[in-house]
Amino acid sequence: MTTDNPLYFKLNRLWQQLQGSSERFTLQSRIFHFLCISTLLVMVYVLVFSLAVGMTLYAWISAALIPLQLLLYYLSRVKGFTLFSLVVYSLLFHAFFVISYRVTSGINGSTMLSFCLVYFLSLSVSPKRGYPVLTVVNLVTVATLLWLEYQDPKFILTTYTDRKEQFVDIASTYVVNIVMILIGLGYIISNYRKEKDKAEKRAMLLDELHEEKVRLISVISHDYHTPLVSLKSYLNIIENHELSAAERKMLTTEIRQSIVNTQNLLMNLLDMTKSEGRLINKDVYFNAFKAIEDTIKVYQDIARSKGLIFESAIPETLFLRGNPYLFTIIVRNLINNATRACRAAETVKFTHQHLDGRHVFCISDTGPGISESAQKDILRGWQNPVPNTLRSGGLGLTLSKKYVEALGGELTFSTHPGVGTSFFVKLPIAEHQNGAI
Repeated sequence: MTTDNPLYFKLNRLWQQLQGSSERFTLQSRIFHFLCISTLLVMVYVLVFSLAVGMTLYAWISAALIPLQLLLYYLSRVKGFTLFSLVVYSLLFHAFFVISYRVTSGINGSTMLSFCLVYFLSLSVSPKRGYPVLTVVNLVTVATLLWLEYQDPKFILTTYTDRKEQFVDIASTYVVNIVMILIGLGYIISNYRKEKDKAEKRAMLLDELHEEKVRLISVISHDYHTPLVSLKSYLNIIENHELSAAERKMLTTEIRQSIVNTQNLLMNLLDMTKSEGRLINKDVYFNAFKAIEDTIKVYQDIARSKGLIFESAIPETLFLRGNPYLFTIIVRNLINNATRACRAAETVKFTHQHLDGRHVFCISDTGPGISESAQKDILRGWQNPVPNTLRSGGLGLTLSKKYVEALGGELTFSTHPGVGTSFFVKLPIAEHQNGAI
């Protein structure tokens, strides 16, 4: 049966439901469910075989075990009592084969083979600490049966009617045991490999997360170092030098910019700690101007105190679709970078236009521009999901790139050393006005 056959997919889905998902059940539980289903099939075979050869007592015992086996499966698969079901399973089938030994010719019958099978199946689903107990129980049970039969041959209740019946029973039991061991081992090995692959993937993910953490700490350390060094220098100057009013005003402005930069970094760190669901999955129709109005006012004050020219031309009636919180983070980081790069009398502009069927927001400045090596670092950092250099734009650009893409857009930039830099946020135009805010 090919894997693209609809029947194959239906059977495979049914089988997955019967054994349980790997998200909810451990490998041990799934193997136990497999054994319960397999044992049910074997019990049905034993029931049919016993009726066919006239072993009525054995048939009744098999018929009684089938609903008990279904109950054990239900308790584990539905109620989650796997350990309890496992213990009862092992005891139940040891008891079953004790009875089977007495009613199917004892040592001359097929039951001794089945004791090996039930031992193997019990071990395959038991925790390691249970191995000695299972081994002792199995050995003691078999030894006791052999000793009782040896001491009193009348211990065996029934014997085969002829040699043919004996050979058929032993041969069929042997085949069933071999098939069960083959299927059981195949299932265990297959699932072991799947679990091993999952473990290796988790290990790789942990390694990647560790590397990301190390790099992120490097970026954070770098971004914190600059404003803190500036603050220390400004405080030393104020403490050790007599300053004019103009000089004091200039230092106050620089200190204010450093504090804003540090606050922005803290806000970015808080943004990163929030769940992806809260940040990305929100999808509403919102007023772009209202979403960033407070941010614009903050940076207009900062620009004024630094002697910058700040121009914002965002229409008050402009609506976007997506997460307004993400849009605010993007704008805040890009404007913060622009104002930080500029000096007195330089200009920062924030504009909007429709271009090629998209909203295009531009945050431009007339600062020193970005060097060619720093441009390469930024692009390399954007291509790698982990910021891999201290000069890849820091957390601000990293978050901006991520959140623009989460809004279905694109972030690009152009720069000319000594002339200035422009960052372009290109977002899709909203087609429906549902849940506007």
